[in-house]
Amino acid sequence: MRAQHSVAAAAPARRLPAADEICAGLVVAVAAPLIQVGLAANPRVFHMAAHIYVMNALAPLLAVAAFRVGLAAGPAWRGALALATAVQIMLLYLWHAPSLASARLHMSAAPALMQLTLLLAATMFWGAILAANPWRSVAALAITGKLYCLLGVLLLFAPRVLGAAHGAPEAALADQRAAGLLMLAICPLSYVLTGVAISTREVMRA
Repeated sequence: MRAQHSVAAAAPARRLPAADEICAGLVVAVAAPLIQVGLAANPRVFHMAAHIYVMNALAPLLAVAAFRVGLAAGPAWRGALALATAVQIMLLYLWHAPSLASARLHMSAAPALMQLTLLLAATMFWGAILAANPWRSVAALAITGKLYCLLGVLLLFAPRVLGAAHGAPEAALADQRAAGLLMLAICPLSYVLTGVAISTREVMRA
């Protein structure tokens, strides 16, 4: 009996990958295909590929790094989940509003400003996810994934181009629909997989 206990103790404990390992892998996995899509893409698909990378790959990695050094920890971060979720969704919808999408064509700094604000909001969101109660984090991920899906559906099934068109109307509409399809394929999946990973970890701890 003691021998069995000693063998079990000697066996390496199985563990789930650490959050930084998951996020680093996500950055590597997502970066290459998005860059390839972007290089060969039309304007809206390129724009969508860029901010999917910023919000769903780079931001989680930055949040994990901040969390590891103690910058995204403590009561303030734990209580910021609702605000961070609302800010991220609000900015995403605001930047995709037709009026602002048209204005971006006449503002040379608009694309950089859009990516920067989305990066900051997404980093705040993922930092709050790491610091908050796990089940609240799962709920925030589910809500965010659903609203991202809704925006992707709007882009995919809109009967006309939302905002200013690049080039011929038919090509611009096809570009918009491809961007919506890309959003539907990647954004909700990242939130769902993260929620599943958190839920699995909590169930295994119970």
